[in-house]
Amino acid sequence: MLEGKHVLVVDDNLDIIVALSDFLELNGCKVISATTGKEAIELVKNEKIEIAILDVRLPDINGVTLLDIIKKENPTIAVIMMTGYSSHKDIIDAMKKGASDFLLKPFEYDNLIMVMIRALRERSLLIEKESLFKNLEDKKKIELLNRELQSKIKELTTMYNISNQFNTLNIYDDVYDKMVNIAYDVIGASLCRFYIYDSSSGEPILFKEKRDANEDLAEDKIFFTGELSEWIRNPKRYFLKDDIMVLPIMIKGELIGFLTVKKKRNGLEVISTHQDSDLFFLKLIGEKASSQIENRILYESLFDNVFKTHMSLITAINKRDSYTENHCKRVNDMALSLAEKVGLNNIEKDILRVVAPVHDLGKIGVPDEILLKPDKLTDVEYEIMKNHSILGQEILSQFEILSRESVIIRNHHERFDGRGYPDGISGEAIPACARIIAICDTFDAMTTNRPYRRAVSIEDALKEIQMCSGSQFDPIMVEAFVKMILNGNHGNK
Repeated sequence: MLEGKHVLVVDDNLDIIVALSDFLELNGCKVISATTGKEAIELVKNEKIEIAILDVRLPDINGVTLLDIIKKENPTIAVIMMTGYSSHKDIIDAMKKGASDFLLKPFEYDNLIMVMIRALRERSLLIEKESLFKNLEDKKKIELLNRELQSKIKELTTMYNISNQFNTLNIYDDVYDKMVNIAYDVIGASLCRFYIYDSSSGEPILFKEKRDANEDLAEDKIFFTGELSEWIRNPKRYFLKDDIMVLPIMIKGELIGFLTVKKKRNGLEVISTHQDSDLFFLKLIGEKASSQIENRILYESLFDNVFKTHMSLITAINKRDSYTENHCKRVNDMALSLAEKVGLNNIEKDILRVVAPVHDLGKIGVPDEILLKPDKLTDVEYEIMKNHSILGQEILSQFEILSRESVIIRNHHERFDGRGYPDGISGEAIPACARIIAICDTFDAMTTNRPYRRAVSIEDALKEIQMCSGSQFDPIMVEAFVKMILNGNHGNK
């Protein structure tokens, strides 16, 4: 399909040019390349080019602007944009200026081949359209081509929307629920379901569902159980049964479930066959969902390993200093309660659950003669102790998955007025989780006996906290904290 096609590759990264050129030449393409927009324009003017693959970010000209110049020079060149930075504006501008497709780096070579084949089909339509416009021989063909081009634009827009909805999922979103909702909306379904496949019993189990109000509520058992064993023995990409599409969801060759879609009724007539576009979009949804599910499995496995290391760090802290152990537990309890009071979102609460028990992690690097000193620290010793917030960040940031948590450890001794340490940031520039820990940390330190001073009463500690509202602490959080403590929640002292 691609053999003999003339392809222009434009990217300022020579490694990418070499890799793409080698791959395309192996597929029979004739490749020329450029590293700047100026070079590309000269090649378009003087060389035969059928497909151009352009990077959005070039050293001398924006890739979308280069696309516009190429289309004005030769509107029949099929242009595929690529970038490592996803920007809705760039994608929309590129599509408006005639881009055939948009690839996000890094992309699979198989995906590139599919995109190039579609681009060549579009190019053939453009060539025929140009010919018809020049000769003015057949207006009906022009109208048909316009409809086909509009259909192509609609298809690309739907593909982009599907990909974007999956790509914007965060780790806390329900990928199964999202898969069912996207399939329901894109296919125009009256019933969409996801069944988990139980390999031990050989039975599918209904897990997620979205249906029209008019769909039969009594239908709660899977409708293809009798054929399931045959389908598993002879795996296919999808199955059709009457007006129902069934898509197996696979991860690394292992069946994990089925996505089923039933078309809506059109008046009194039942649509018994799905269009090719329905099957195409359903496969795309399945592929995107499988990728997301596989990423979740890898993430959970990685997080489990990191969490075990995290617990080991807590144990290490506790063995060095029993005060730090009990102090961190109390700060954790108060911090989570205060987070609920001030309305932190679920992601921030999860960050607190990880970081509050180890907010003093950096004390591992503080010498025993300072950490365990029974008397008040000297100015020099205090400066060394202050480094524990930086040391804590350096330790936790070794785990990329805990990068957000490491910032909280660094900032938990910052002051609302900017006179804290280590960075002297102020106000809402201090993460909300760090502002919460700062209050709870100070309160627990004041109300706990230490060898060099006695604890103050809860009432006196609250007065001190209130006096520092707006200077050391966030005033909104102080107000919520005082109410919380007066209601009896002060870290199970």
